[in-house]
Amino acid sequence: MAKYSDDRFELGASRVPALVLGETKFTTNERERLKTIHAQKGIPTLETEFGKEAKKRGNYLEEAIIQWAVDELEEQANFETSIQLGKVTHGYRLDDIKLCASLDAILNVEGSLLMKDPKTRGHMELSGMGALEIKTSNSDDSPRIDQVIQLQAQLMCSGFEWGIIAVFGKQQRLSLTPFKADTEMHDIIREKVEEFWTKVGLDEPYPALDNGPAYTINLDHIETKEQVIQLSLDWLKADNEIKAWTKTKQECQEALEIVMKSNQAEIAEIGEFKILNPIIKRKAQPEKVVPAKPPSYYKKFKIERKHDE
Repeated sequence: MAKYSDDRFELGASRVPALVLGETKFTTNERERLKTIHAQKGIPTLETEFGKEAKKRGNYLEEAIIQWAVDELEEQANFETSIQLGKVTHGYRLDDIKLCASLDAILNVEGSLLMKDPKTRGHMELSGMGALEIKTSNSDDSPRIDQVIQLQAQLMCSGFEWGIIAVFGKQQRLSLTPFKADTEMHDIIREKVEEFWTKVGLDEPYPALDNGPAYTINLDHIETKEQVIQLSLDWLKADNEIKAWTKTKQECQEALEIVMKSNQAEIAEIGEFKILNPIIKRKAQPEKVVPAKPPSYYKKFKIERKHDE
């Protein structure tokens, strides 16, 4: 993908997720602020080895995955819909907030194409022009939230009403996930980009990522409220089932270990089953001092009923 944004004067769509989320696998909001300040001073930003390898992999595979994605989409449409590739010749810009999107590819669906909607689990109808974003990964098989935010920034800049993220992932398969333009997300992106340029202008650092207790927002107004509630119920049900069966599994294992011990067996056959309870020798490990580590951050996920608080 050609890069059309100039880091000195505008923000590329791929840099937006760190502003919205605070940090991604590759960067943070403060690193992006410093990247722009350094670019304005003519100081190049050096990529990490992890980032360079990921970008290299993507650059080599991108063209092939684009064509693969088109072929897959035509196959999904039973070859009844023509899907054409548009040439990307320039960046799509929102000059008022200095935001620029460099698209991997443009799709033109002549007619209509039905795809599974990742939000509602129903179907999404795509028609006309849309953006195609290519991702390669050795750890994911579906789009991450930061990649979805990047696509929404691209749709915001281009004016396209839909886009598809194609992920060639760890299982060596291609997944195609469609998204409609999300105006609520666009408002958030605009707010975060405006905040970014204010901080750049004032040379004001972002606060530390440890910002204390998270605050609660109410989502009763969103269109997918009922679907989100159902997903929450399903998650709680699955979580309770996992806990119940984990306890059952542990109790069964303890009872079977008693049987094996009383019969002085490490491996036993009974009926159609083989029970294995051998002694495993671990390799000796040299004594070592564990170096100190700085604080790290992670996202915790849990669902509670409000009356449980």
